[in-house]
Amino acid sequence: MNVELIVDDVQVTAEAGESVLDVARHAGRDIPALCHHEAVPTIASCRLCLMEVRRPGRDWVQLTTSCDYPVSAGLVVVTDSARIRKHRAMNLELLLRRAPDAPVLRQLAAQLDVTEPRFAPVTDAPLPDCILCELCVRVCSALGYNALAAIGRGAHKSVGPPFGQMEAPDCVGCGSCYEACPTACIPMEDTATTRAIWGRTFELLACERCGRPITTEAHAATMAAKADLPVKSDHLCDVCKRRIVSERLASPGR
Repeated sequence: MNVELIVDDVQVTAEAGESVLDVARHAGRDIPALCHHEAVPTIASCRLCLMEVRRPGRDWVQLTTSCDYPVSAGLVVVTDSARIRKHRAMNLELLLRRAPDAPVLRQLAAQLDVTEPRFAPVTDAPLPDCILCELCVRVCSALGYNALAAIGRGAHKSVGPPFGQMEAPDCVGCGSCYEACPTACIPMEDTATTRAIWGRTFELLACERCGRPITTEAHAATMAAKADLPVKSDHLCDVCKRRIVSERLASPGR
């Protein structure tokens, strides 16, 4: 079911149940949300996606995170105001404690005029520059691997292998957590033949045509097992697959 709402004085149509953040972004608004990904459940941890919302029949305006706030008919949304920027800047300063040199945070700091954060940086975090957005944990869980977890609470909270282990025994080395991390804090090192991540080293599969690394052997085996298919004996990267299709389409004997 579709609903009508107002975003920055413009009427927009959205599907009931969508988040205010997704609707505002689809309407062209640039809203920071470092812990948000449309493919995984939201936890509203970074607190940067603040917006002002007012429901029909109510005079008061609520300042709220928008990634976990569902749209509804007649909702009035403001995506930028002095109040929003003030509280967004405060939340950014708290994130800068954990990742003071992260490029994405420095860029937001420039936009919000945060020049001298008031809080001292955290220097003893198990994973430097981690802002505890848990995107790595949620992405890993969505893929069915569950190799990572949020550990501890409060000032002692961290993310990594469950139970504080040094290695992640259920990791398959797919690198999805690395790709999802907004602050690029997850160490992953690739060589021509191996990938090291979360305390483990995996053998890489190479494209048989161009030699480009495709994925890890463990990831390929896991994907094949989930699909109840044998592990392929020939491996091609997406570029070579497209190239082969183009060559076949251009072949005169086709």
